[in-house]
Amino acid sequence: MRSQKKIWVLLGPAIIGLVLLQGCQLTEFPGLITTPPFTYETDPDGIRSYFHDGEVYRYPGIIPMLSVRGDHYEMGLQHGVLLRPEILAALNNYARLLRWFAEEEGIPYPLFTAVCKLKSTQIALKLPARFRDEIRGLADGSGVPYTSVLAISMFYDVLTSVGCTGILLRGDDGTVIHGRNQDWFALEELGDLSVVVRYNAPGYHTVTHIDWLLGLGVDTGYNDAGLAFSEDTISVKKTNGKGFSIVYLSRIALEECSNLEELKHVFDRYPIIGGTGTVWSDRDEGKGMVIEASPTGWKALPMVGSILWYFNHYYDKSLKREHQPARTYLSGCDWDREYIASGFLHRGTYAVEDAVDFLRGQIAPDGNDYAWYGTVNPVCNDSGWQMIIFDPHSDGFYYGWGKSFAAKRDIYRFYEDFSIRPELYQKALYIPPMVEDMARIANALFSEDELLAAYVDLAARYSDEANARFRVGYTSFVQKRMKGYKQYALDAFAMNPFVPEYGLYAGLARYGQKQPDAAISTLEGLDTTLFTPLQSVYRAMVLERSYAATNPLKSLLYRLQYQFIISRYNAQAYFEQSILPRIDALENW
Repeated sequence: MRSQKKIWVLLGPAIIGLVLLQGCQLTEFPGLITTPPFTYETDPDGIRSYFHDGEVYRYPGIIPMLSVRGDHYEMGLQHGVLLRPEILAALNNYARLLRWFAEEEGIPYPLFTAVCKLKSTQIALKLPARFRDEIRGLADGSGVPYTSVLAISMFYDVLTSVGCTGILLRGDDGTVIHGRNQDWFALEELGDLSVVVRYNAPGYHTVTHIDWLLGLGVDTGYNDAGLAFSEDTISVKKTNGKGFSIVYLSRIALEECSNLEELKHVFDRYPIIGGTGTVWSDRDEGKGMVIEASPTGWKALPMVGSILWYFNHYYDKSLKREHQPARTYLSGCDWDREYIASGFLHRGTYAVEDAVDFLRGQIAPDGNDYAWYGTVNPVCNDSGWQMIIFDPHSDGFYYGWGKSFAAKRDIYRFYEDFSIRPELYQKALYIPPMVEDMARIANALFSEDELLAAYVDLAARYSDEANARFRVGYTSFVQKRMKGYKQYALDAFAMNPFVPEYGLYAGLARYGQKQPDAAISTLEGLDTTLFTPLQSVYRAMVLERSYAATNPLKSLLYRLQYQFIISRYNAQAYFEQSILPRIDALENW
């Protein structure tokens, strides 16, 4: 995951004064942990623990399942008391994540932590008071400072991301089968922090969600009226600093709404911070819908056939102008998933196992396995840490989890009654060790130096694998470390000349070797059908420069080609900041 803009900009220079006034309360994470005056009881078998009207089930090898009951403060208190062991264990992971993001943003860690806490406070002030009460209750019950609980609860909205797959399928009895892959880049720790939480608040619908510890909004969940929800984040040009939390908007909707029509009123009431495609199903009425929302408005996309999938871009034409061009258009971050989905068998009705097959998708219509194929991103990918399918008859959900490729892990059936131990539904599929190792590296909280070193080691261990060589070359190119780029890129293409992306970077390497004719021969011989706009820009820029001395007309045509792409997607700033420096570095290595 990468934040959409420097978090420093989110609050401005006033942050320094606020930090000085508040001191270490803001700059430390997690801060001073206290021992609350509460304890919970546990049944003799060690499975069920309880406190007040709350209970948690801890089955061996299964994520915790928590049910809390009462007003929102009381639910937060029960939550904090019953999950205190897991919460305390998770804090080190969250501290690591904050430190890594601080390094990525180029901000001192204490200052970054303070920014997160202050931004979280800003967001929380817009929430209905019951949710702030709940956060205070959780802080009181766990002993974790309120500002630290708040920072993690609002983490999603402070640092928005790109990822996830949503799928709606028509069941054979008229219901809707609703599934989701939760993808969140560079956050390997989240795979170990999953928890099921059920809220039973008087006067509101019962809400069950499956998210990470201290995530008190809802990113994936359902209510007792048959509504289910999953979210696909969308990168937008400009966020709304005064907007409403995406994950708490969904929590409000699940607490207050009984059908899809009522959802629209919630989106009218709460303009959001960033961009999102919210996937909804009403299993009781057999209906499905996507509400695409941006900081300026929203549009509904109803399910009209037997299948509706959703990836991370706006499908409504009126909202497309709000896309962040570098993330949505140039990199083609979800086009690979669209391509894989296009090969999924279309028919009138489906079953749960069909949803599993869709969410496990890695084989493209061209027959290639995209789990180990350049930089393409399959439906089931190396940043997937949750796979969820809501039971179409409202009896729980199907769930797989892990640090990567969650849909290919063991999938369990979780029942609505938490006292029933979840059962294995489908066994894990084989994932080659080399793919596991690459996923571990891709999701690790590495610096640039550490990342490149890890890929070099990967290539040494899998010396006969073209993609292992490619990863070193590609990473070196992105980091503008061209000295180590050349041979790895050329090796990958020599080992497998049928992958066009390998050919692209091999052609760039030959240009960097001062071999313009070889670069031209390689780059013009590629099948560019599935190239992203960014890959097409790289290709055209190097062909422009390769032809400059021998064929000025062709050179001009390639210049016009990449200038058209940059202009079409309004990506001039990204071109100047990221693309041009890499090609210049290639030319001058």
